[in-house]
Amino acid sequence: MASKSSIEKDRSIIRELVLDARQTNVALAAKVGLSEGSVRRRVDRLVTEGQLHFAAIPSAPLMGRPVHTVFQIQSAPGTTDDLIETLTAMSEMAYVYHVTGQFDIIAVGYFASSEDMRRFSTERLGHLRGVMEIRSVMVLRVAKRAHEWARDIASDDDAADEPVTSTT
Repeated sequence: MASKSSIEKDRSIIRELVLDARQTNVALAAKVGLSEGSVRRRVDRLVTEGQLHFAAIPSAPLMGRPVHTVFQIQSAPGTTDDLIETLTAMSEMAYVYHVTGQFDIIAVGYFASSEDMRRFSTERLGHLRGVMEIRSVMVLRVAKRAHEWARDIASDDDAADEPVTSTT
């Protein structure tokens, strides 16, 4: 298990990369107070372990899919895994989550028009084996993207690193 100091060094590298993923290892090393070699090894390790991913994230409207929709899907017992596999293979789906609660799956899709979204929902999604119920919500505005939370990751005194204690 990595030490608290080592975890904080990784976090400081990640914070800087979130702000500017295109910066050089030399520039990054100067900002976080480590050598270029140390930064390079840490980044390589984080990528290899699946803890850090690099990706170009285009604007959906720029790519011709301005209609952003969240689907809540309730699946029939025993069909959730197959349904998730089917959804992940669909080009319209950007994210597919297996979740708890009333619905079993949350899927996020991007469409060229509201008519394309309607056809997808009624003609394709609604006919998939295992789908019991679908609710859809069209996103009007994205106030924060998933990757942006990382700008706020805390330092060593992060509450997530502290032991949980009960006051009852």
